[in-house]
Amino acid sequence: MKALLQKSCKACTASSIETYFYNIKALAKAGGHASIPTHSRWINNALLQKLKKLPLMRFKNLTIAAIKALKAYGTNGTKLEKWSKEMSSATDRYAKQRNKQQRTEREAKNWPKGGYAAIGKLANELMQEVEPILKKAPAKITLAELWQLARWFIVLFYSKHALRGDLGDVRIQKKGQNYIEKKKSWHMHIGNHKTVRAHGAIDLKLDPKVSSALDKYLPYVRAKTKHGYLISTKRNGNRMSRKDMMLLLRRTTEERLGKRIGVQLIRVMKTTAKFKSIDEAAELRSELAHGPQMQWKYVSRA
Repeated sequence: MKALLQKSCKACTASSIETYFYNIKALAKAGGHASIPTHSRWINNALLQKLKKLPLMRFKNLTIAAIKALKAYGTNGTKLEKWSKEMSSATDRYAKQRNKQQRTEREAKNWPKGGYAAIGKLANELMQEVEPILKKAPAKITLAELWQLARWFIVLFYSKHALRGDLGDVRIQKKGQNYIEKKKSWHMHIGNHKTVRAHGAIDLKLDPKVSSALDKYLPYVRAKTKHGYLISTKRNGNRMSRKDMMLLLRRTTEERLGKRIGVQLIRVMKTTAKFKSIDEAAELRSELAHGPQMQWKYVSRA
């Protein structure tokens, strides 16, 4: 299926292909299949009716997966048109829901006490737990201890930066499209992400706490692994996939906070935490009749 996706969507980034593949696997599972079938017959009306019982966001994502799968199979005509209409309708309903700035049922269920700040508190708790590990020589720790360090770093990172799942694709040296680089301070370059064609590469100056954590964490990554990526698996120290990194984040928040918090909800939580400054900036743009870029040009720093 990955090969078919790449062939049918040459403009898609590698991370997008991974996301589509993961969602098509979930779609196949929803249809009662252990693996993705080699034909398009399983994407049918019975499956659509089953999906309509799901929450709106989940329904929208799986209809997108169905469309990507149908295109990968080379299926056109009325079937593709039908699923496309369902996806468009779901997208419109989701946009209206978001425009109301009201929490969805799923967001309300998983919203932690304290909102975005709860992620920072959890990072502090995990830091206390890994302090004994950080006192050991990098080569002397176990892979399970390296995994603990990775879990702490992931939570800390997302308590300061609300990227999508791109952290799972980051290399520890300037190589490929997603990597960390130390200039005067640590920066993260994300050249391969979902909206790169619309917004270009992301060059993120890391928060001082994240930079400090990197200085502590990296010697252990370098001593215990050779794959060249930031995050490793617990069992054998291989590179942890993007999907598994996001799953680790959800499981950790569920275990520690009683809330299953993923990257998408973190992005909503951080935006919500900053809504006052966002509203003020929007009001000023209206007053000055400026767009976001022009507004920045009117900032005068001492």
